[in-house]
Amino acid sequence: MDEIPLKNIDRRLQKQIENARKSISKNPSFAINILGHLTETQPACLEIRQLLREAQYKLAGVPSSQGSGFFSKIGYSLAGMSLTGKIKKDPAAALKPIEALIAKDVYQPEGHRFLAEAASALGLKQTQAFALEQLVAVAPKSVEDAKNLIRLYIDLGQSQDALRVADRAQKAHVMDEELQSLAKKAAVEQSIHKGQWDSDQSFREKLKDEEQAQKLEQAGRAKTGEAGLRSLVETCLESITASPENITHYRDLVGYYRELGELDNALSWLAKARQLDAGQADVNLERLEAELTIEQMELAIEQKSGELAQDSQNIELSNAVDALREKCAAFRLEQIQALVQRYPNEFSYRYELGQLLFANGETDAAIKELQLAQRSPKVRIDALVLLGEAYQKKGFLDLAIEQLVIVKDEVPGMTDQKKAILYQLGLAYEQQGKMDFAIGEYKLLYGVDIAYRDVADKIDAFYSKQAEADA
Repeated sequence: MDEIPLKNIDRRLQKQIENARKSISKNPSFAINILGHLTETQPACLEIRQLLREAQYKLAGVPSSQGSGFFSKIGYSLAGMSLTGKIKKDPAAALKPIEALIAKDVYQPEGHRFLAEAASALGLKQTQAFALEQLVAVAPKSVEDAKNLIRLYIDLGQSQDALRVADRAQKAHVMDEELQSLAKKAAVEQSIHKGQWDSDQSFREKLKDEEQAQKLEQAGRAKTGEAGLRSLVETCLESITASPENITHYRDLVGYYRELGELDNALSWLAKARQLDAGQADVNLERLEAELTIEQMELAIEQKSGELAQDSQNIELSNAVDALREKCAAFRLEQIQALVQRYPNEFSYRYELGQLLFANGETDAAIKELQLAQRSPKVRIDALVLLGEAYQKKGFLDLAIEQLVIVKDEVPGMTDQKKAILYQLGLAYEQQGKMDFAIGEYKLLYGVDIAYRDVADKIDAFYSKQAEADA
């Protein structure tokens, strides 16, 4: 099956599509009705499917606090068993039930994964890439899905997209060697495609790029410690001399200098990377520059604090430490505010801003950012937890409990994060005077971690008081 551009669709249908497009912002349900039907009749037109997904996200607003309820736990499992066989037998026929699955909850990863499989079976490579993009967005911790998307983009010759996905995935999976290898392969492909293919010289440069990438990869696996890092630095410098426009070499060099603790060198080479065509609009490099600057400030604070520990009565040193801390805090706030202003729909930035505002005691401003931050699947849980704390600080205990109950149900297992949520929820109930509810949360903690904060004391005090009342 070949993908069909929107311009090749019947003009009468194009008018319907345009009407649906215009209605997405104000009436997404209307747009979904039109686009859902057109996606069935025109399954090879990616642009229609993209508009449908846009309308579905618009209607959903933020990820559902309860997922799809009972369906999300059992229904998806049953649907999965049914669709797996259907995709193998008749992938075209599977598209309709797959879209129905996505429509139930656009933030659930399963539907997007099935769509990617069906599109691959049908030869709809761009649709497959689109489905994987959605999958990686709603399930950012799934490194295998990210790798599949990177491989697909490399196969499609979309090396810039492959690098974008790789950069994002590497932040969460720093030690994944296969991911590093894919990123380097994408960088080589980008360098090749940017060059001229019609000359012997460009072909030799292509081979050189590949050799350098392989050399870096092998060295990265084999060498550790300062001596190994120094060797990697030299290899990167050679690579930059050979391919001065290949931004991946700059990223690697910055990373090695960072590991060596040479932040001045790291920032210097990062500045050079940002002057490249590929680096000027790269928000990841911008973030990295801010991170390194903050690390530099924190190192200065640590050094001054060490001096102060040896001379605790030195007023000048004490003032210097305070000044450095204020400067660092102000820089953090300035950087994230600038990112929020430039990328208002990147809601993970709003979570970071909410964190800083809350820490600075600006609770109302923090609440505003955290409410928006929930729209990001990546930080939704953390945003809800902090929002609960912010409401609690304001004395809005009913709102705090509402947020914490929602997030409690979304975090599986008994992780450190789940423990913190249970404790915070118990405190909110306690402040409300609902000790029975509070003890219910504390008991859950006590049952798995008796040493968690003062939960044992709270349980003992409750039962002692109950025993006295019974006596």
